[in-house]
Amino acid sequence: MKSFDNTKYWNVGLTATITLIIFLFFTIIQVLVITYFSYLSPEISQESLAYSNLGSISIVSSFISLLILFGFIRVKNISISNYLNISIPKISDTILFIVLSFILMMISEFISNRYPNIFDDNFVIDSYQQATSLPLFYVGVVLFGPLFEECLFRGFLFKGLEKSFLGGNGAVFISAILFSIIHIQYGVWVILCMLLPMAILLGYARLKSQSLLLPILLHSINNLLTCIITHFEVY
Repeated sequence: MKSFDNTKYWNVGLTATITLIIFLFFTIIQVLVITYFSYLSPEISQESLAYSNLGSISIVSSFISLLILFGFIRVKNISISNYLNISIPKISDTILFIVLSFILMMISEFISNRYPNIFDDNFVIDSYQQATSLPLFYVGVVLFGPLFEECLFRGFLFKGLEKSFLGGNGAVFISAILFSIIHIQYGVWVILCMLLPMAILLGYARLKSQSLLLPILLHSINNLLTCIITHFEVY
């Protein structure tokens, strides 16, 4: 029977619990930031404020939630880089998964163009079009968002799952499913046909490379290309 050294890491149950706690804090912080903007502009609906300030909301909530995550990691007296596998991935792994991610993005784009009614979701377009500051939007969506989500799902959660009886493959699929569920605002079909496959790819990038930097890079590239495509659709 395969044994695991869990003394250095939170066990799978506590890992799942802490992940939930951090995501709840993340959500609460987002609500508080939106409430603050609502206080400044009471004449504007909170939904519109969420769209127009998505970049700022993402930056603040991601930054604070990362600090909370790092706090839980430091309780175990292990460096953050070691716990989250923050290391430079091999060039061969990087090239392989960048190519695979581009192929997956092209397939997703083909499906969305082929079935526009099924994938008719305006969340990204509305957020981009209503953004009060596109530079902040890009910083929040392309940098801070992927950094927090990957540290939480392909970093902290992945480690707890991988070091349990579930192993690497279990860590890939469970983290991918949970990652997809939190993006419910995009709709079921987008989740099943686009987000879930990408999340699985990010998981295997993390598993094969043994580096969290690779899925962070892939996630950021995906969001950047989505923003660029949206820019040309809007303008």
